[in-house]
Amino acid sequence: MLDQVCVMTIRVKNLKESVHFYTEVLGFELSQQYGESIVSLKHPNIPLILEEHKDLDVQSQNNIVLAIKSENLVEDIEQLKTNGVHFAFQNPEPCPPGLYNVFKDPSGNQIELIEFSKVR
Repeated sequence: MLDQVCVMTIRVKNLKESVHFYTEVLGFELSQQYGESIVSLKHPNIPLILEEHKDLDVQSQNNIVLAIKSENLVEDIEQLKTNGVHFAFQNPEPCPPGLYNVFKDPSGNQIELIEFSKVR
């Protein structure tokens, strides 16, 4: 039975730049480096892998979107903006589970920040 995601791999153009973005800007911790082109980030339940592909063309890749849970979307957006992150929407937008906004990592991968509604 296939019912659990076990790893999320994010293909990136520049591993050093992406490690900086995911650790210094987003706050993930580096877990382990596997050779020159792969690192894992500490994350409960699902390991996040950054894998360098220097010839990466994000537009031609599969459309898998990483979504990160936020407890306070407005506050997290403002903090990320101070670190140079540019968002798709000026204000959080409604979505079925609550509110969200979208930004891209240095390789052009789309990342969503989602704040789940507190009332169901």
